[in-house]
Amino acid sequence: MRLALAFAVTFFCALPAVANERANRLAHAMKLDQVVGILIDEGMVHQQELEESLLDGDGGPLFHDQVQEIYNHSWMKSRLTEAFADGMTKEQMDQAIVFFESDLGQTIVTLENSARKAFADEAIEEMANEAYEGTEHDSPRFELVEEYIRANDLIDQNVQGSLSADYNFFLGLYGDSLAEYEEVLDGLLAQKDTVTAETTTWLYSFLLLAYQPLDEVEMRENIAFSRTETGQALNAALFKGFDEMFDGISYRLGAAVAQVWQSSDL
Repeated sequence: MRLALAFAVTFFCALPAVANERANRLAHAMKLDQVVGILIDEGMVHQQELEESLLDGDGGPLFHDQVQEIYNHSWMKSRLTEAFADGMTKEQMDQAIVFFESDLGQTIVTLENSARKAFADEAIEEMANEAYEGTEHDSPRFELVEEYIRANDLIDQNVQGSLSADYNFFLGLYGDSLAEYEEVLDGLLAQKDTVTAETTTWLYSFLLLAYQPLDEVEMRENIAFSRTETGQALNAALFKGFDEMFDGISYRLGAAVAQVWQSSDL
């Protein structure tokens, strides 16, 4: 876990008031309350998967309570908001606020959140995957989505974040008893090609669905913003915030599973 949770919250509260105000306004414009709510819903699904794969289908009340505590809405939103103030200048935050408070910015955020919620339904995600596989790669829509993905380095950044979160889960799960950390890392890196392929499919499927209502002019405006210094700073801040947040969550989930194992051995 890169940052202790208590330290992260304390540091956030200690940020200058002006930085807080700007960061909070940007978080509001980007609807981070909704984003975090969606992530918590996904976390509850992940809880069930962990129970089925590692805890014989039942983690018990202690595990359930720990997971509820780990997926803390206030802390998760604070960590992402802190990343804005930490990684962007006040001018960059102001420019990002202007974009995301605009009609197009609000439309983009709403479309992304709606598509993310829809992906909770496996049938819809499968339909989106099939639509992606059936889309000609030289079609204007595909090329615009591809341009957006490349402008934000979404594939590599998401793959790195996924591998880091998995690594932190094992750190929490095995702790000091995990003698060969390098072997775990090597094992995760050996899966990088598979993770990259899965991430690529997910991103294209998701964005082709989410951005379907946008016309070419709106897509190009979104891409143009992503390529600005402000857009790049925002993207870097978001990935840093998400990576640290998910590393912390994954570490604590691993530790929670380990605690259930230890309790069952007593």
